[in-house]
Amino acid sequence: MVLEHLLAAFEIWGILICTGIGIFFFLVRKLNNRTDVVMCIMQFVAAATLTFDVAVFLSERVPEHWANILFEVSMLATLLLQYLMVALFVGYIKYLSRAGKASRVVALITYIFASLCGLICVISAKYTHWLYSIDSQNVYHREPYYNVALIFIGVLYALVILQIIVCSKRLKLKQIISLLLYIMIPFTMVILQVILKPNIGLVNIGISISLIVIFIENNIRVSILETELNKKVLQQNMMLLNQNKVIAEKKEEIENLQLNMVITQMQPHFIFNVLNIIYYLCAKDTKLAQTAIDSFSNYLRANIDSLVSDELAPFSKELEHVKNYLDLEKLRFDDELEIEYDIGPSDFHIPMLVVQPLAENAVKHGIAKSVNGGKLIIRTIEDYDNFYIYVIDNGVGFDPNKKLGFDGRHHIGIDNVRMRIEKRVNGKLEIFSSKGKGTTSVITIPKLPGERSSAAPDDDSDGKEENSAEE
Repeated sequence: MVLEHLLAAFEIWGILICTGIGIFFFLVRKLNNRTDVVMCIMQFVAAATLTFDVAVFLSERVPEHWANILFEVSMLATLLLQYLMVALFVGYIKYLSRAGKASRVVALITYIFASLCGLICVISAKYTHWLYSIDSQNVYHREPYYNVALIFIGVLYALVILQIIVCSKRLKLKQIISLLLYIMIPFTMVILQVILKPNIGLVNIGISISLIVIFIENNIRVSILETELNKKVLQQNMMLLNQNKVIAEKKEEIENLQLNMVITQMQPHFIFNVLNIIYYLCAKDTKLAQTAIDSFSNYLRANIDSLVSDELAPFSKELEHVKNYLDLEKLRFDDELEIEYDIGPSDFHIPMLVVQPLAENAVKHGIAKSVNGGKLIIRTIEDYDNFYIYVIDNGVGFDPNKKLGFDGRHHIGIDNVRMRIEKRVNGKLEIFSSKGKGTTSVITIPKLPGERSSAAPDDDSDGKEENSAEE
């Protein structure tokens, strides 16, 4: 009896472990696929089989009516659940390997045969007693056809082996070994059953042990796969981060090169024009030429650092550039060039050298080509969302439909100004012109959140499309 009590204790532990594994699959693994669903069901079925086996042990040889009912029900349930377990296991192999048609055929044969075995057991237990019988003292007796039941079990386990063979190409060696344990461990228990002859069936204990081993192997394999997958994902993320970093650095480098190229294009262009003015004044008026050289030297000395940088600068600083340039142009054109500064807001930042090229184009391609000269206005206004910088002239103008520069040719300087305004401050440059009337260039600089006021938009902002400086 000591051995039987020890085996009963093993079965109780098996019930707890199999139930815990089933709950683990249900709550933690969330039954994400059919393999997990079948394994979860198998664990609960194994726990139920062990429970009925314990009930058989407790009710055997108890001469009570309740014990007789419990014994009969538990014996029948134990046999039926064994057949169900084999059928579930064959389906588990099929889902685990994701095999093809042959695997599905083996599974279907197993389901049908297991159902037939269960039906025979029910008929025998209730009516014919072909396989076993139970007397009034709750003593189990094997009947002449009991060996047929053993043949049924043998056929079912043969189908398990066949399913493993059919699916072997889609399974790893460790998986095949763990699946074979479902046959090897119960078979070993059958041998021990013959040798020890306990009143408790060892086969159910063997089946439970094999299921626990399969669960452990599967869980370790899944954990290893998840770890490898996480490592690969981490490596890919690191690669993406590095790639994004390199791309960002290259992008910044390209933008800096573009901006530096813009600065380099503008500086020689501006210097060349100033030198032309000085050259012209040397022949016309030497004193004015000396004044121009002095102004130009002061301009270069004070602003050389700004010319080699494209950092945002206060508008007042850019206005100083414009004034220095226009002072030099005024020396050249004298009364033919009239300059007006209508400066409203000036406490905002813009890219360096975006207003001066517009003023230069207005003088060179608008006013200078007009017979009577003209007037140039530099104006700033604001509304709730934006600052506006106007460069207005009443020179010869041009046809805007031709998408060309002031003199009928495409000008790189204007495109550079537009690009830098868009890239650096998300602003825009608009140019409105009418041939024979003049040109208005409008720079729009969006305000930063801290620069917005509750004041209504300036009425002058409606005049963005004015085409001349005539007043």
